[in-house]
Amino acid sequence: MRMSKGLYNSSESGFSLVEMAIVLVILGVALGGLLGAVGQSAENSRRIEAKNKLQEIEEALYGFAQVQGRLPCPADDDTLGIEDVANTVTGLCNIIHGMLPSATLGISGSVDGNGLLLDPWGNPYRYSVAGATPGGYRYTGNGSGSGGIPDIFDNAATAIVNNASYLRVCDISTCAGTIMSDVVPAVVISMGNNWPLIATGSANEQANASGSTTTNGTYPITNTVDFVVADYSEINFDDMLVWISPHILLSKLVTAGRLP
Repeated sequence: MRMSKGLYNSSESGFSLVEMAIVLVILGVALGGLLGAVGQSAENSRRIEAKNKLQEIEEALYGFAQVQGRLPCPADDDTLGIEDVANTVTGLCNIIHGMLPSATLGISGSVDGNGLLLDPWGNPYRYSVAGATPGGYRYTGNGSGSGGIPDIFDNAATAIVNNASYLRVCDISTCAGTIMSDVVPAVVISMGNNWPLIATGSANEQANASGSTTTNGTYPITNTVDFVVADYSEINFDDMLVWISPHILLSKLVTAGRLP
């Protein structure tokens, strides 16, 4: 039996152009959501990796202080991750703000062409240590004279001596809000995913790396003693920080016999 050519119309034999367009739009939205979720998942993984590395660095800094009686100096951009120390006996530093001395601390990981340890976004970790008198920095001296750790702890390890050269960690760049701590011996920073935009970034992020106004070689660094920890924002603030507690440092130095 022969079928009539008019038995099926065009709408029954396939999709119209309008229907195809709707399907493509739906697929595009679904694919965009999937890619966004994958991208966010990858970013979350990098932040977890950075958090774990910062914790490793923190423990290495405490360990170094227990062995050496001082915190390490920052590395310069051309010291291959080795601290830029002016005097290995007194522990006095040439710089207060610079790069993490990962080689000195024995921390492994990916490094750039200058031997500087990289965070998960391919940017070197920054490191600052509290300063004291010209020519040396207060938390790095290991003697009993000016600049020594015993001076910080009042020589008897009974109190933390207030000093304007401590680092501060705040929740805003002006430190006009909440001050987490104003007696910070050292700070380590990962600048997060948006570090290439630091020169035009938020004031809070520029407080941690000073945009393009201050550099350690070609790397932006801070030029103040104030650092910021703020709520995470993909655009405005994605820095990650860890800082040394003077109280924990005191306890570890006493345990190691560095202080009475």
